[in-house]
Amino acid sequence: MLSHRGVFEMKRNPFWVVVSVVVCSVVTLALSDRSGAQQSADNKSAINPLVRVLQAKGILTAEEVAQISQASSASDADGRLAQLLLMKGVISQADYDQTVNTPNMINASAPAATSPTVVAAVYRVPLNNGASTVPAKTPPPEGPKVIPAVTPVRVLPIDVPKQGGLIPDIKLGSGASVKLYGFFKASAVSDTASSGGPTFGSNDFPLPLLLGDTGSTSDPQVHIKARSFRIGGQFEWVPKDSNLVLTGKVEADYEGDFTNANSVNISSVRNGQFRTRLAWARLDTKLGGTLPWFAEFGQDWALYSSSLPSIYETTGTAIGMGALWERVPMFKTGVQFQSGDVKIQPEFAIVLPVAGSAGLTDEQRARFGDRAGAESNQPGLESRIVLQFPLSHNWQAVAPAQLIVSGHHARMNEIIPAANLPNAAVTGATGCVRPLVGGGCSVQGFFPTGTQVGNPQNIWTAEAQLPTPWVTWVTKYYRGDDMRFPFAGQLNDVFADLNGGATAFNGTVATTGLGDSFSNRAVPFVCVGGTTVGGLNCNGNPITVASLRPIRGQGGFSELSFPLSRIFHADPSGHNAGWSLHVMYGTDRANAADTRRPFGGNGLVRTDLDTASLTYKVNSWMSIIHEVSYIDTRAANRGGKTFRGIPATQAHSWRNEFGTVFTF
Repeated sequence: MLSHRGVFEMKRNPFWVVVSVVVCSVVTLALSDRSGAQQSADNKSAINPLVRVLQAKGILTAEEVAQISQASSASDADGRLAQLLLMKGVISQADYDQTVNTPNMINASAPAATSPTVVAAVYRVPLNNGASTVPAKTPPPEGPKVIPAVTPVRVLPIDVPKQGGLIPDIKLGSGASVKLYGFFKASAVSDTASSGGPTFGSNDFPLPLLLGDTGSTSDPQVHIKARSFRIGGQFEWVPKDSNLVLTGKVEADYEGDFTNANSVNISSVRNGQFRTRLAWARLDTKLGGTLPWFAEFGQDWALYSSSLPSIYETTGTAIGMGALWERVPMFKTGVQFQSGDVKIQPEFAIVLPVAGSAGLTDEQRARFGDRAGAESNQPGLESRIVLQFPLSHNWQAVAPAQLIVSGHHARMNEIIPAANLPNAAVTGATGCVRPLVGGGCSVQGFFPTGTQVGNPQNIWTAEAQLPTPWVTWVTKYYRGDDMRFPFAGQLNDVFADLNGGATAFNGTVATTGLGDSFSNRAVPFVCVGGTTVGGLNCNGNPITVASLRPIRGQGGFSELSFPLSRIFHADPSGHNAGWSLHVMYGTDRANAADTRRPFGGNGLVRTDLDTASLTYKVNSWMSIIHEVSYIDTRAANRGGKTFRGIPATQAHSWRNEFGTVFTF
C-alpha cells in the first residue's frame, strides 16, 4: 500500500521573490520599536508580524492566520506555518524537512521582541543573486537537501495528533475540518498460472496455487486492472477551551467484490463495488496533564497488521504468502511514554471475533457476514507494544525505527440446529436422549435440541522496521492457529478431531443439501466405540460430535527497500530523484499434520513469494511501477492436488504487473 505525502514541487522564481519580500519585511520589523509586544496570560504568544506580512502579501489567508494563532506553543505555530508554506509551493519538501528539524528556524509565533531570531533564521536562505541580506556578515551555508529514505508502510502509526494540526481542504458547517486523500491505479498483469478452479481461477490478484484444477494447461492469464481507486477523508473537530483532540478517518475503495444484479451481470467486469475499509473516530488527551492517552472507536487495522510489504499489488497484498493483515471493528486504547526521541506505546483493543468461514453463502455474507465469532458470545482481545527510536540523529529525512510485538485471542462457535442432524437409525448406537419410534438411536436422538462446538483462535507477531539512508529493512514473523481470516496458515481454519480415530459420518441432510452448522460447516459425528467390518456399527456405544481443532501455522516476510536516487546522489530537484527498489521474500506455512486431516484442511502446506518492484516517482502525484513475482506452492501429500489436469505436489507461476499510480 502506497503512502501519500502530498508534496508540491516549488517553482524557483516565485519562491525567491517571496523570500526576498519576507526578508526585507523581517529586517524592517526587527529594527522597529518592539515595546508594544505582549504575551498573554496562558503563555500563548501574539501573532508575529512576519505572519501578518505574509497575509498582506496574499500568501496566507485570514483563516490560515487564525489557525496559526490557535497554536499551543511557539514550536506548534512554527510547524503550522511551515506546513502551510509547503502546501502552497513556497518551500520544497527538503526545505520543510530542514525547517521542522531545526529549533526556532522560523519561530513564527514569537512576539516582536524576539524578531532577531527570526531574522537570523531567514538569513539562511539566499536571495536570487546569491548575495547575503547582511552585507557585513556572511550567512552560514544552507543545509544540504537530500532525497528522503524509504519510509516503511505504517498503517498503525503512533504519532500523537495535535489540536488544530490538520490543514483542511473542506470546512463543514458543524465546525469539523476534512482533508481528502486517495489514489487511482491502473495496471496490466500477466500471470503464467492461476490458482485454479471455478472460484479462484480468474483472480486479478495472486493467491496460493493448487486451490483447484487449472484444466489441461496451467491457465495463464492477462488482466487489465482499473478498479483500484481509493478515497479517504481525515477529520478533525476542534472544541473551544478544551484539552481534547478529536480526529477521525473514513476510507473506501472498489477492491471489495463485484455487484450481483441482473442489470450488470453481463458487464460485471467493470462494476466493482464501493466498500468501506476504515471508519473510526479517536479521542486524545493527557492524563495528569503529561501522559498522552487515546481511545479509538470504529473499524481500523487489526493490531497484528503493523508491518506490510511495499509491493505494488495491493488488492491482496501477499494473501497466504507471509503478510498477515486485516481490518476489523474495534474499541482501542493506549498510552505513550516518551523520553526525548524514544517512544514506547502499549495498546489494547477489544475486537469483533471473525472466523473467515469458507462455507457462507452470498446471501449470508450480504445479510450479516461471518457469524461463528459473534456467536461465541465474547469479544476478541488484541494487544500491541511499539518501541520507536531514531537509529541515528545525524541522518536527514530518515524515519525513526520501530520494534513491535503483538498478540490476538478470540473464540469461535459453530451452532448446529437439530433440524440439520440425520434422523436415521445408526446401527449399534445406544443411550440416546430421544429413541426412534421403532427403536434404535439416530444422531438427532442424541442431540434433540441441536448442539454446538467451538475452537480458539490465537496469533502473535514480532516485527522490526529499520530505516537507514541506504536501505530500509522491514521484517515480520507470526505464529498462530485458525488464521484464515487474516490471510495466513494457507487459508486454513480448523479440522475435525475424530477423538482417537473413531469412524465418523457427516451430518449433512441429503434431502436439502444444507450443512450442519449455521455457517454451513459440515461437522462430523463419531461413534465412540468404533465400527465393525462391513459397515458402520457403534457396538453399543453412544454418538458424540467431533471436536474442532485450529490448524496451526507460521510465516512472515523480509523486505529490503533501496532509495536508488539517494544512493547514487541524484539531484533532489531533478528528474532522477524518484527511483527506488523493493525486494521481498515472504512465506506462509500450515502444519502438515493438521492440513492433511480429511475434515477441514485444504491440503496446502506452504507458499513462498519472491518479489522485486522498481518504482519511478515522476513527481508528487504520479509514480510508474514494474513488479515481478515468483510464487511457489506445495501440497501436504505427494500428488494430493491436481494441476494441469494431473496429480501434483508443487506448482509455481511468474507474475508481472506494470502500471501507474496517481495520488492526491
